[in-house]
Amino acid sequence: MKVKTESTSLRFARSLALGIILSMILCYSAHVFGTWKVEEYFPRAETTSTILLHNKCAVIGSTHTLRPNTDISGLGEGIDGTKLGGSFMNFFDGHILGMIILALILGIIIFLIRNMIKIKSKLHP
Repeated sequence: MKVKTESTSLRFARSLALGIILSMILCYSAHVFGTWKVEEYFPRAETTSTILLHNKCAVIGSTHTLRPNTDISGLGEGIDGTKLGGSFMNFFDGHILGMIILALILGIIIFLIRNMIKIKSKLHP
């Protein structure tokens, strides 16, 4: 049975896709493990108030503000549904260029590692 070899362009595309996935996971984690703070905002003291949820990224350091429409009184030190949902909401907020650059860097690194492994496997069958 003849074994098909993987083309270089296909290997690069797969490495880039893996870099994109890793970039998304890292950016999402930077929000989940960041600093969370709840603020009750009163635009006019005699009328209604709004709950604001502030998230400071763990790595990047930028602050995102969310205005949830549900009760977030259970926001604690651990990871909960509010932090996971809030991190998904500000997943792309101001970090798109950084995610693209990180995905390219990770994809190229993965591609180079896969090429080195392929070359070593050809040398030592």
